[in-house]
Amino acid sequence: MNSDSTPFFDMLTSDLITEILVRLPRTGTDQALIIKEGGNSIFVLHLDSCVIGGPLGDIFFVSRLETGGCCNGIVCLWHAQFFYNNKSPYTYLWNPATKQAKLVPDIPPRNIKFNNIIAFIEGFGFDPVDDEYKVVALMKNYLGQTWIAEVYSANANVWRRVEPNPQDLPSDGGFDVCVNGFLCCVGLHCMGMLAFDLNKEVFICGIKLPNGYSPIRITDFNDSIAVTASKECMMDNVVNLWKLDDEACLRDSRVEASWTLMLSIDVGHPVKCVSGYFNSGDLLLRTDEDDDWILFNSDKKEARNVPVSFDDRRTLKYNESLVSITRFERT
Repeated sequence: MNSDSTPFFDMLTSDLITEILVRLPRTGTDQALIIKEGGNSIFVLHLDSCVIGGPLGDIFFVSRLETGGCCNGIVCLWHAQFFYNNKSPYTYLWNPATKQAKLVPDIPPRNIKFNNIIAFIEGFGFDPVDDEYKVVALMKNYLGQTWIAEVYSANANVWRRVEPNPQDLPSDGGFDVCVNGFLCCVGLHCMGMLAFDLNKEVFICGIKLPNGYSPIRITDFNDSIAVTASKECMMDNVVNLWKLDDEACLRDSRVEASWTLMLSIDVGHPVKCVSGYFNSGDLLLRTDEDDDWILFNSDKKEARNVPVSFDDRRTLKYNESLVSITRFERT
């Protein structure tokens, strides 16, 4: 293909991309790891390149997708390839178990020039108050100094502008987890946890975190917000997990967060980062010795290797379900 040829992905219609998603296999060897709750099942999403293996039934790659999150068996994927054409990124909600996929409507321009966007982040979660799934998109225009945010409601099938604009951003390019209606991650600027309240549709910045530990990853611990970390500036064998005592700090900025240490475990390996915790007691972590990923069971004190290489920002905890959402199309 010469340099003037149209990229393959640009020739795919949104309907065909949806068709590809619903036919994606649940095993593979690429970059986005999804671990089923309990650690008993691992499958990998193919995100980095496009391979066409014959007729439609054999198509199993969509190029350069990013993950926005996973909640109740629904996976959010987005693709920003069309920024240069001043088009909104494509966002898909996909249930691997039911093979349902939904193309989310374009983000309304509202004075946004998408070909001027220099940074874009999406998060996905469930609002238990309104009983609906939502996608939040954060965007920065190279002509502006501030980030703007839009939130998509699946029930209404519309985007709304988030006011006021976010005062902080995810430090690692995306949200870590959705727990009880809050998208959470470590903030980039405000030296604390950043949360997005999916019901009130507001950002909460600078939530106090345990001191002296880095890197920190936000996770969920028995349906509560928690953080996992090893000791700062020291490759230590010990992994710690703290649980947020009360979610009042997420609803009132005057309330200071407090954390209780729930686990402190010697995993037998110097730890580079901790990516998440599963209710089965498994910790997903990356060792410093050989850069391998392991699942360490905190109850049995046993480790097992994760037999793939992947980017820790693309790690999703997955609970298989038959959940559908408004206007899902089933094939």
